[in-house]
Amino acid sequence: MGFSRAVISEKGLNRKARAGDGALMHLRRTNQTTDSNQTISVAAILGGLYSRSGTNTNRTDTTATAADLLAAMPEMDIGDTYTFMVSNATANPLVIAGGTSVTASGNLTVPTLQSKFFVLEKTSATAMTLYGC
Repeated sequence: MGFSRAVISEKGLNRKARAGDGALMHLRRTNQTTDSNQTISVAAILGGLYSRSGTNTNRTDTTATAADLLAAMPEMDIGDTYTFMVSNATANPLVIAGGTSVTASGNLTVPTLQSKFFVLEKTSATAMTLYGC
């Protein structure tokens, strides 16, 4: 599983999907219950739903590195994005931070007992930006 381009039929011609064509989402949930700050694995991000439970205090979970994410999504072009959701099933806020070469931007806090979408954008051959939506 990873970033692969769907084929879109437009006026009888097939082309690879591009940004703005919409999204098909078939989420696979990864549940993290360890009561410590964690790294969100590539598999958890690509699954589309990272669920956090079992913490007793505020936590900060960090994405995988840009190198690992981009290696798993070789079809990404600069400017392409990948969206995933984080669900916080704890009584404490959860902050999502960017891993190495993943620049964090915007509000990256998932409030108590809520979910939030995050967008990873490929900004260069070796870097990504993480946006909280």
